[in-house]
Amino acid sequence: MRAKRLLLLCSSSVLLLLAGACREEPEPSPEPVCTEALLPLQNPRSHTLGEVFYLPRLKQDAQCSSTLEWQVVSAPEGSRNTPYMRGAPEPRFTPDLPGDYVFRLGELSNSEVSLHVVARSPAERFRNHYLPPLSGVLRVGDELWTANGPSYTVSRVARVDGTYWRKHGEVTVGSWPSALAWRDPLPYVLVAHRGSDTVGFIDRARGVLVDSLWVGDEPSGLALSPDAQRLYVSLATQRQVAVVDLTVREVVARVEVGFDPRALALSPDGRRLFVASYRSGNRIKDTRGTYGLSDDKDIWVVDTASLTATSIVEGVSADLRALALSADGTELYVAATDGDPEPSQADASAKPFVHEVVVVDADAGLPTVLRRADLTRQSGSGGPVVNPAGVLAVGDTLWVSSESSELVVALNRNTLAEKARVQVGAGARQLVALDAAGTVAVHCFQSFELWVLGADGTVRQKVNLGEDPRPASVALGERVFTRPGGSFAANHSCSSCHVETQNDGMVWRFGPSIWHNVRPLQLLDATTPLGWSAYVSSSENFGYQGPSSIVARPATPEEALGLQAFLGSLLGAPRATGHTRLDGSYTEAALRGKELFDGKASCSGCHVPPLYTSRGYIAQGKSGEPADIPTLLGSYRHGVYFVGAKARSLEAAVDVALDYVKVSLSAEERADLLSFLRELTPKGGAPMGIWPDLDSAEGVYPDVRPSVAFADSVDDTQGKTASQVAAEYVVLEDALGNRVSGAVEVEGGRLTFVPAAPLAQGARYRFRVLPGLPFLSGGALWGELGTEFTVARPAVGSWASSMRMIVQVPGRGGTTPVEFVLAAAEASRPGALALTVLPQGSGSQQRQQIWARLDADRWRMQPFAMPLFGTSVADASEVVGLVTHVDPSTQSIIRVDGTLRIRGPGIDTKDVAFSIVSP
Repeated sequence: MRAKRLLLLCSSSVLLLLAGACREEPEPSPEPVCTEALLPLQNPRSHTLGEVFYLPRLKQDAQCSSTLEWQVVSAPEGSRNTPYMRGAPEPRFTPDLPGDYVFRLGELSNSEVSLHVVARSPAERFRNHYLPPLSGVLRVGDELWTANGPSYTVSRVARVDGTYWRKHGEVTVGSWPSALAWRDPLPYVLVAHRGSDTVGFIDRARGVLVDSLWVGDEPSGLALSPDAQRLYVSLATQRQVAVVDLTVREVVARVEVGFDPRALALSPDGRRLFVASYRSGNRIKDTRGTYGLSDDKDIWVVDTASLTATSIVEGVSADLRALALSADGTELYVAATDGDPEPSQADASAKPFVHEVVVVDADAGLPTVLRRADLTRQSGSGGPVVNPAGVLAVGDTLWVSSESSELVVALNRNTLAEKARVQVGAGARQLVALDAAGTVAVHCFQSFELWVLGADGTVRQKVNLGEDPRPASVALGERVFTRPGGSFAANHSCSSCHVETQNDGMVWRFGPSIWHNVRPLQLLDATTPLGWSAYVSSSENFGYQGPSSIVARPATPEEALGLQAFLGSLLGAPRATGHTRLDGSYTEAALRGKELFDGKASCSGCHVPPLYTSRGYIAQGKSGEPADIPTLLGSYRHGVYFVGAKARSLEAAVDVALDYVKVSLSAEERADLLSFLRELTPKGGAPMGIWPDLDSAEGVYPDVRPSVAFADSVDDTQGKTASQVAAEYVVLEDALGNRVSGAVEVEGGRLTFVPAAPLAQGARYRFRVLPGLPFLSGGALWGELGTEFTVARPAVGSWASSMRMIVQVPGRGGTTPVEFVLAAAEASRPGALALTVLPQGSGSQQRQQIWARLDADRWRMQPFAMPLFGTSVADASEVVGLVTHVDPSTQSIIRVDGTLRIRGPGIDTKDVAFSIVSP
């Protein structure tokens, strides 16, 4: 056909024939393909304003010019931000407005990339990785700027009429802003995004985030050189400080330091950088040898000319939360917590927690401790000062903030004697000086407030920084988690050991002959039971157990539900680490390591995807004692591993694990396996629990509606609704593998299967969520998530509106009855009889709604929090009984007899008798 067209063309053109010019024109050369593929875990159809977008990397191809650069072809009206080609492993663009963008590489039309940017509210963006701001307030000219942590914003506060401060702007930034830096004449303010692994550049004049530079995993602290040309960034999980040349916006060096570096302080001349370990070894060493002198590395002193650590300060404290230098740079002030994990915490003479200020000689060649003060116990103290988190020297006063006690304490800078204390908001951390008169401000990150204090400690003002994005229950639960306890626990909180919900690097005495590494907290509702000894059935039970038994401050029902909500929301590590590709996807080395993990290394037998735990319990774990099997998702960041803290690095943990399973790997294979573990995070929406589950899979009622929850919503940007997409991946099957007819309902991250008809009584079913389920944030479910359950048979009788439960708790002098009222309640979800548990005569405020089931004459009941003696609360599980008496005239159940299991720290009592009777 093409030849015929050519012939006709030549025949009809006499001039061309006469000229002898009838020849076939050459095809234009195709455009070269000069870009790699887009990073796979980004979603360009729904990108969140505030987050950096990584454009495809340029190919190293002879046909592609090395001078090619990404350009904005079209953008929302008013957008002024531009792409950056250099400084990070991928070209990048930080949107400044919501709307549609198109990018092109030079004039190559085949390189166009479309991006749809969505402005989401702080509440919509909030994901509880719990990476709170360490240095969250800064003087910027005549303003104060605050990093608002979970709201993913930065607030600007200005002085009004020369006296009062008022918020006058809020800037949308990346995930979990944690620290700020600025010096004149910089036109931008720098912000560390702990959750996004970037340092953001906020244009002061525009009040807009204009760029975000990748620096490494979890940037926590910032220090800016005197000439404002070099930025130092602490990378908590990488044991490094990144050095950024701000003139070219590029990481030009990385300084190796040690475990968990966060707080930074730079000498006035810029020559020495002090870097503190947030979780170091205690000054008081344990007698069992689980950590030693090599673990007591507290502060590294980095020479900024050679970019090497020239000295290490030891013997300072265990948890070093904040650093500050005197104006002349001769003294370094440290806000920290130390203690002794050896004695029982109930021992009145013991000092399990010492919240202190330590003064270090910063001018010496080898800095040493000059003086210290126990803020709780020193003469003249006004009481506990739990978890000091900020420190500031102003004139002859040393100001110290207490994150947990909601206090700011003023000390004499020379003697460290307490001069004054003032109550402030929740989560008090960073302090900043406001004027020569000694006025200071403290950033209270939990209450989203800035408190202004006079030199005498009086409250001058309280400034609201923005709306709290957390659900109210989560906010309440976080406060329960971080506030001080009662009685023997008045000088500590849950967060004193679970530092920022991780571990504190120490092995604590939890009971007679029980020594445990503190367990990191993440994905708890998806990985029950909880604790090394698996003695907590759920975060719901722990809402009562923890406050009562561990910190001796019993929770109200509202507080218990709040603590449950907070613990259940904890996600652990964000998707990207310092080793993944920038979107969080696996490198080639990690993919090789994944093959080893699933095959030769024999890891996946216990650490089963997608949760990377079987949720089982083994009689002898890697520490030589019984232990449950923890999830490995995000475990690269823990730093201390196993029940007895047998390993204090991921490399050491891998060696312990390989020895445990008797597998030998080559050096290359071991390196690949480590790569996989360093990059092992949820690559789509993190699983947040499934229903029914391991402890709720028997006797489910025929109206059950199985459900699963994820931290992110299903992707609805490809022409289908979220429900339509979910229906392709969420299925219910009978025992023969036949699909049950029904529909999938979607509410946020929760997906519920609604059967078209009641399920068959006595039958077995399997609820499955298939791999590939896509999420709005990018990525997909990486392994099948499923559960099996059995539907109850017809009950032998009906349940009364109120029954009395008596548990015969064994003790040294025999058994003691503990009584409850079981009041029927409206079911929060189908598939069970709902009861409210009301302890009687124990003084407990507990009011816990649970499920219960009748399966013919079998009685099953959800594990519940069980008050014992005093303020102690245990976990009652395996609650199973038989209906032993039914009123023949009314078919009402009169009595149930059965057994349950009581567990707690050092407690495991099986076959405890109970009876349920009519009132």
